Amino acid sequence: MNSTSSNKGSKAIILILVLLLFGAVFYAYQMHQNHTATAIQLENEKTEVLKNLENMSSLYAEANADNEVANEKLYEAQERLDALKEALKKSKLSVSTLFKYKKKYTELESEMEMLLNENAALKLQNLQLETALDSTQVQLSSQLVSNATLTDQNLRLTASVDAAKTLKVESLKAFGVIQRNSGKLVPTARASRVDNLRICYTLPTNVLTDAGEKRYFVQVIDPSLNVIGANTPVQFGEAVLKYSYVSAFTYENERLDICDFVSAEESDFEKGLYTVNVFDQNVLIAMSTFSLK
Repeated sequence: MNSTSSNKGSKAIILILVLLLFGAVFYAYQMHQNHTATAIQLENEKTEVLKNLENMSSLYAEANADNEVANEKLYEAQERLDALKEALKKSKLSVSTLFKYKKKYTELESEMEMLLNENAALKLQNLQLETALDSTQVQLSSQLVSNATLTDQNLRLTASVDAAKTLKVESLKAFGVIQRNSGKLVPTARASRVDNLRICYTLPTNVLTDAGEKRYFVQVIDPSLNVIGANTPVQFGEAVLKYSYVSAFTYENERLDICDFVSAEESDFEKGLYTVNVFDQNVLIAMSTFSLK
């Protein structure tokens, strides 16, 4: 009886062990199957992420190829994307690793959308700017032509104004005079009778000329080509002007008649042709001649 019970117990134990073995084998098989399925799924998902990264890289490359609107943000984003793509290719697959790359891909996708929209806006701005520049260039060319015309007109106007501002000497006359004791002056052309030479000229009304104290250098040259009167030299740069006297006066923009005398310093006046020159500084502004007999 005991032997029979012992045999039954042994068989039961063996049966349990066999069942446990089959269970372990089945569990191991299931685990292997699950691992294989997980590996295949991870590989497929990795391939999908790489494909998406490749598509993003193509979009960046296309945007960066447009040199007219290239910007540093696009280049930097593509570099980060390419680095992520290479890292994913070399990575060991796991659920956590793939999750990390998927998350990074989602972030890059959002950034790409923002950057490409920004790039498109920049292209539109550049196009509008080019159109505006073309229009501005046409206007500028037209304006330059107009400005050149105005400049030429202004130069001519300035020259005209400067010429109009110049105070001219009119009616320059010179002649010999006899000076009576009473002070009366009697004109004469006889050299032997002349006491002094009288030089007269008129300044016309000119509202453009600056009013104030002025002076002209008057030069009287006798028939022997000598400067009579004071014969004083004055330096203008490298030029020297000898003058007979200085005609000083106050001009108030109204007509002004001016007369002065020149005496023969050393001897009587000669017969012949005399020349009278009036200078403003070293610029000759009037000339006249007369003769004594």
